[in-house]
Amino acid sequence: MIVHSLILSQNEHSVTITHTAVMIEKREQILDATANLIAECGLEASPMSKVAKSACCGAGTIYRYFETKDELVQELYLQIVQKMTAECLNNYDDSACIKIRFYTFWGNFYRYMQANPRDCALMEQLSSSPAICGNFKDRATQTLHDELDRLMNDGKQQHLFKDLPNEVLTMFTYGSVLTIAKTQNTMPEKLGDKLNTEDLLNLCWDAVKA
Repeated sequence: MIVHSLILSQNEHSVTITHTAVMIEKREQILDATANLIAECGLEASPMSKVAKSACCGAGTIYRYFETKDELVQELYLQIVQKMTAECLNNYDDSACIKIRFYTFWGNFYRYMQANPRDCALMEQLSSSPAICGNFKDRATQTLHDELDRLMNDGKQQHLFKDLPNEVLTMFTYGSVLTIAKTQNTMPEKLGDKLNTEDLLNLCWDAVKA
């Protein structure tokens, strides 16, 4: 009887694990389908009905995982920001000199956007979505913003950066690098073969330095 109970308990545990794994897989399938659809068609042209078709499931299934489209968009944005943050801070040494920190951070960002054209397109689409409101965006990007603020403040203390708000300097660099990466991904012929990562970073550095 005890052995039988143990077997039943183990079987129930296995079923629970399998069910959880299936749910996680389905959730990721929905997120991946949403990402592909928004990157290709744009956010406004990606209703839940299209997401469901792309994810090979019913609309009702999606609402089991995400209560609203806004929640789905927020989760997608959060995933991208987390991946992007990890890449931007790869081999980043906050004790290095300002220029090396600047080049490492923004070089990592540019290479990530080049290597992940879907995420590059998504960042542009999702960042302007009403679902990504100020408070949510601030929380999602806090690690990135904190590190960039330290970089900008340290640079200003050494009189290396222009005496402008950190947000202005950061937005200018971010927008420039993202635009170049997007163009490189979608219309490389426009940039030719002369622009390399070092040239781009030099342009950004020259634009913000004092």
